[in-house]
Parts: sequence; structure tokens; C-alpha cells
Amino acid sequence: MMLDACILCGHTPLEALDTHAARCSQCGLLHNLAAEETSYIEGGGQAVPNEAKTRWRLINAQRRLNIIAPHFAGHDTLIDIGCGSGEMLLAAKDRLSHVLGFDTNRPLIRHIRDNLALPVIEGYFDAAVIAPDLLARKKIFTLSHVLEHLAQPLGLVRQTHAAMLPGDLLYIEVPLYTGQSFRQQGYRWNLWTAEHRALYSPQALDFIATSCGFKTLSAGTRIFARGSYSAKTRWRLFFRQPLLFLKCLVTKPTYLSIADVMIGDYGFVVLQKP
Repeated sequence: MMLDACILCGHTPLEALDTHAARCSQCGLLHNLAAEETSYIEGGGQAVPNEAKTRWRLINAQRRLNIIAPHFAGHDTLIDIGCGSGEMLLAAKDRLSHVLGFDTNRPLIRHIRDNLALPVIEGYFDAAVIAPDLLARKKIFTLSHVLEHLAQPLGLVRQTHAAMLPGDLLYIEVPLYTGQSFRQQGYRWNLWTAEHRALYSPQALDFIATSCGFKTLSAGTRIFARGSYSAKTRWRLFFRQPLLFLKCLVTKPTYLSIADVMIGDYGFVVLQKP
């Protein structure tokens, strides 16, 4: 992939690290030079999950909601952009009065409609197709593992911002190159893939919040649910960095695990439109 400027902030030139990646010195985005255009309309790399994957994805979605929950404050509607196989919608339906998903992936949309019976719209996010009474409610928008797929990620964030009312929330989650897995595995990490145009950093998430005029309510790191609370993971982290482990144990938010903080493969922000 040939790049003249950063796909997030437009800064040029980029710092070429090698034949695989180039970093933006202004916003901290790491560009994947081997990224490929991927269509998800007929599935792409996002297949309908089996029962085991669904169970873990649902736990993962519930833990995302635990991060957002301290800021619910009367919000009763969740709109999940890039809803995938629907676990965020499923996790939210017992906590919030209204849920709605958007996705271009036809097999996953059929899966949600046939098996979860939850409201979803097939297509790219478009506020014009949302019922006016739903747009008038206090809403939480979620963008979980979506922005890394996009050639113009800030465009979608600004489009979402335009659909929000003052006080509405936006949760963003992306894979980080500053996390432990990429630092240790580099381009062998399973999230360094041709589908992902970039990996993010806390600096890049700060840039998104600032440039779009959001107030940041919460920010941090996490990992996928399956490994975040295992005893094996906790002992490994303790023996590798005992002092940091004890510090994190005292200072971490209750909704995050030690592994979420110390491994930090994903970055998240909870943003509010002023």
C-alpha cells in the first residue's frame, strides 16, 4: 500500500520503519504497508462464529459494557456500528431499552436476524435511516474493532459525532501496537493482518477525541476476555513484573483485570459529545 500521508491526521511525511510499516509522528498511528482492500459483504474474513467463539465474544462484549456502565446516566439506547455477529447488541439488550446494529456483512446480518432476533441494518452507518424517535433518545454509540479496517477512520468518527446529541456517548476500541503482544511478536501477531490498515496507540485515540471535539470520560487498555482473568495469566504477569503487578492491583479500575492493564493489546476510550 503506497501512502503519501497519514490516513488518520493527514500528516506527511510518514516515518518508514521497514517494508512492513510506517509511523505517523504527529498522531502516533502505525500504518500497515501490506494492507489490502477487503470486502466484507459476503463475509470476507468475518465468518459466523461457532458456539464456543460466540460464548467468549459475548463475555467480551459484557466487559466492554462494564467499562461504559459508570457513564450510562440515563442512556437507554445502544447503536453498534460494525456490529459483526451481534454480541454487543445481545449483551446490551438486558441493560438498555433499545439496541440497533449496522454492518455490511450479509451472512452476519442474517445470523443476527435469524438467531438473535435483534434489530440490525445491512449497510454502512447512516443516521438518516435511523428512526427519528430513536435518534432523539440518550444514546451510546460503539465502534469496536472497526477503525483499523478503514482507509479514512476519522470520517466515520465525525459522521457518528454528527448523529449524536449533546451528552451522547461514543465507545471506541482498537488494537494497539503499544501493547505487549505486538511488542513481543511484531508482525507475527495475529492482529497484524492485511485486513487491518493500521494499528493504534493511546496517542492516536487522544488525537481522535481532540480533533472531533469530544470530552474523554475514560481511557485505558484491555485484552480479549478469554485470557484476561485466567490464573495462569495472572501468575505469569506477577513473576515477570512483581512490582508493576502490585501497583496495578491497587490502582486499576474495578472493571479491568490485571492483564487488561499490563498486557494492553486493545485501547479504548469512552467519549462524550459536549
